[in-house]
Amino acid sequence: MKNLLLGVIAISFINCTNDYGKVEVTYQEATAIYGDIEAIRSQKLNETTREITNPGKIYLGNDVILIGEEQKGIHVIDNSDPINPTLVNFINIPGNREFFVKDNKIYAETYYDVVKIDFSDIHNAVLDSRAEYVFQDLWKNGEETLIGFTYKEVTAELDQNDDFYQQVLAENEIYLDYAKNTIPKSALPSSFAGSGSKVSGTANRVTYTNEHIYIIGNNSMYIVADDSNGLKKVERNPYIGEGVETIFPFEDNLYIGSRSAVNIYNISDPKQPVEAYEFDHATACDPVLPADGVAYVTLRTADFSSCPGNTNSLLVLDTRNIQDVKQKNEIEMSSPFGMTIKGNDLYVGEGDNGLKIFDISDKYNPQLRSSLNNIKAYDVIPHPTISNLILTTGPNGVSQYMINDNNESLTLQSSISY
Repeated sequence: MKNLLLGVIAISFINCTNDYGKVEVTYQEATAIYGDIEAIRSQKLNETTREITNPGKIYLGNDVILIGEEQKGIHVIDNSDPINPTLVNFINIPGNREFFVKDNKIYAETYYDVVKIDFSDIHNAVLDSRAEYVFQDLWKNGEETLIGFTYKEVTAELDQNDDFYQQVLAENEIYLDYAKNTIPKSALPSSFAGSGSKVSGTANRVTYTNEHIYIIGNNSMYIVADDSNGLKKVERNPYIGEGVETIFPFEDNLYIGSRSAVNIYNISDPKQPVEAYEFDHATACDPVLPADGVAYVTLRTADFSSCPGNTNSLLVLDTRNIQDVKQKNEIEMSSPFGMTIKGNDLYVGEGDNGLKIFDISDKYNPQLRSSLNNIKAYDVIPHPTISNLILTTGPNGVSQYMINDNNESLTLQSSISY
């Protein structure tokens, strides 16, 4: 593999200025990694278990937990006994960040491709099919293909009148090829330049519905059809705006959350998503969870974060008419992240500020039932068959809790640390 200087990603804070129009900026310098894409595609799929070091997406199934290892693959955990979850396999998927699971099939991005993997036997996953070059342009350096970046922190003085400095301010992320020509961020696969979510649940960037896979990238939606002939790229990548973060299907619609809006796309024709409505809100990070006639949206901001501002709330939207979505309620929160619905209860993870449970018997008027400050929860995932079991993701791992009858407390069953 070859390494060449390819880009910088600015952290965007200014240390000091002087009298000469220059400013000291600390940023991440990105160095491109090139390799043989065909050799990567032919790598062994099943590998020995290993320590979880850089976790990503999380999936909770009937008897299994899948935890993504960023850019590497997926840890497979036997969860037939929720008190004693056990690592049993590692599925090697180079370049993977995002995946979705349906019917014992994993749909995962891998550099420029999307793969479908059958893990009916959790000890021996099998590659079902592959759609090649789903994501944007193929970047090459001679015979080798761009497969990622390495980073180091650099502090340098930049002239405030220089074009490069202006690009850093405007885009925050600057990518250059080996000849120092600018590459648009939108032209890079999301696994290279995107900010992949750290949990699953409502914080998804990929979903599956109506025999199609929908993946949101830097500013586009990628569509892959899944039929008896295997995966096939749909030749239509609609622009869906900047700052898109989450996607969630409900009935014939896709709900896409960005930092400034919730966009609803109708997919009656699954190959031709059509925007049905855009609901604008304050700029913030926002997972969205649709249900019958309602959508819950968490808005989260904090100084010195990727979501700067001072808005932290739970929005309740009336979606009975997707041509005219109305806000029905707004509830002040501390730092809301992901959420889930179990029966008449809405669980909202607030990160270091705990877990809140709302009674949504009146779905447009949630009432706080309990606030569990001793549980750090970024997202909440319900068990598909055990009605009183949930999984939470926190800063140090994932935990499984049994829900007590009164919803006033949770009983820890097990934790997987990383």
